[in-house]
Amino acid sequence: MMKTPTIPCHIVSGPLGVGKTSAILNYLRHHASSQRVGVLVNDFGPIGLDSTMLQAESPSTKVLNIPGGCICCTMLAELPQCIDRILSEQTLDRLIIEPSGMASPAQVIDLLEQYQEKLGIRLQPTIVILSASQFDAKTYERVLYFNVFCEAADILVFNRCDQVSDAKIKAAQEWGENLDPPKLRVLTTSHGKLPSEIFDLSVDPPQTPEPVAHDHHHHNHEHDGDHDHHHDHDHAHDPTVHPGGFILDPGRSFDEEVLMINLMRICHQGIADNQVLRLKGVFHTDAGWQSIEIANRAVSFRPSAHRRDNRMEWLTQPGIVDQSQMLTEIDRPLNL
Repeated sequence: MMKTPTIPCHIVSGPLGVGKTSAILNYLRHHASSQRVGVLVNDFGPIGLDSTMLQAESPSTKVLNIPGGCICCTMLAELPQCIDRILSEQTLDRLIIEPSGMASPAQVIDLLEQYQEKLGIRLQPTIVILSASQFDAKTYERVLYFNVFCEAADILVFNRCDQVSDAKIKAAQEWGENLDPPKLRVLTTSHGKLPSEIFDLSVDPPQTPEPVAHDHHHHNHEHDGDHDHHHDHDHAHDPTVHPGGFILDPGRSFDEEVLMINLMRICHQGIADNQVLRLKGVFHTDAGWQSIEIANRAVSFRPSAHRRDNRMEWLTQPGIVDQSQMLTEIDRPLNL
């Protein structure tokens, strides 16, 4: 029997040692007396230190631990049962899930989206915490371990700002604010102190970004993290180069084979006598979420941790390719 999805469920994720537990503790100190909060913790080790600390500092909070494994792999199958258990033992106003720093947030998001109606939860924007003291843009973009966290984040938080210079804090925040697709919030803080209002944010329905072509369709794609925004903007100053883009609901799924073949064709043949100079996107496909890019007359695919929407942007020359044309081309049946 399906339950009404009324309980807000928050994923607080991030690499090892960035202050996830501190952030949850800070929230509990301010709200545990007025809210019935449940916390589900995945300790990577067998002892369950994080869950023990949470329970000790907030005795009124219902804390359940999944110890001795990584929630995104060996323990993933147990997650729905653990959520059902914690919800059945106590009526909650809010549920917070802290995956291990070794866990991929994308897999946890996928599972919760699949089960949220059955469990009676409502998945809220994913909070990812990074350490400002560890910030390095190239590392975060190129190393898969960090990249999956940055891509999955709806709300990106740089913690431990008390340990670094103002210049590094500014660099981290500017980098976060230039991520594509944009985050709902990019915050800097210390000691895990998060503003309470971020727990009330929701992901708005997809809206097409500017600049935009003139058709409203059901697709969108995303960018893969190399963040060469200045490159694209330089092209946009050329009057013969035209941008386009769209954002679509995450429930829209693409056939990966059809998408790959059509993008390869577009890459080499263009669209209606227009060359595709640049294309970047994220697509929900039948084989999972994929980050896709056309650059230097080559197409690249890689797994993406982004889950909020499908999205794509492109640059064409010499003419405009609008959303309707692009959607037709990437969805074109292979027998044509």
